[in-house]
Amino acid sequence: MAVKLSSGAILAANKVNSDGAWLFLLEIQLADGDVIRIARNNEDVMWNDQLWQAFPFSLGEIKNDDKGTLSSLEINVDNTTRDLEYYLQNGAGGTGAKVILRCVCSTALAETTPELEEHFTVKNTAVTASNVKFTLGNSYPSRSRRPWERYMKNNCPFRYKGVKCGYSGDLETCNHTLSDCRKHSNSVRFGGFPGIPAGGLYV
Repeated sequence: MAVKLSSGAILAANKVNSDGAWLFLLEIQLADGDVIRIARNNEDVMWNDQLWQAFPFSLGEIKNDDKGTLSSLEINVDNTTRDLEYYLQNGAGGTGAKVILRCVCSTALAETTPELEEHFTVKNTAVTASNVKFTLGNSYPSRSRRPWERYMKNNCPFRYKGVKCGYSGDLETCNHTLSDCRKHSNSVRFGGFPGIPAGGLYV
């Protein structure tokens, strides 16, 4: 089952017209210092000067408690080669490990900031011959930005001529407003939310 994003994240993602694919990158920092970096892809990924090895894994549904706080997420990683199991045996079984889930666009791997980044800790690990199931709890380090996004009525957060902006014309500048985006004939990629009521900023 695919990861269940918030409605705001889904809305933001749906505004991006791109030929690229969204790639999930999983980083597991074990207690003994080993770091595992894998990509849910059919080939290895180079991102942020690190090699992310193509490796099968699936994301369960993010579960929230009755207060709307993210409480747990299950990740199933393939174990048919027993490679991951070997690292877990040397890393206290994985319990207490730090896990970072990131999402990047395959056509923007030069960008060092991921489109999505969530931090977790491993609460429980279950190993079978076919897969390793991590049960993750949320971890909010002080460096994390909360909320992740701001939703503005008449301001576009995208970098001019970047992958999300997508403008490749001759105009050299943009003031990141909807009216200027229309002058660039690029309003279909405008990153703001004109439908927000007067007041202009939601988080």
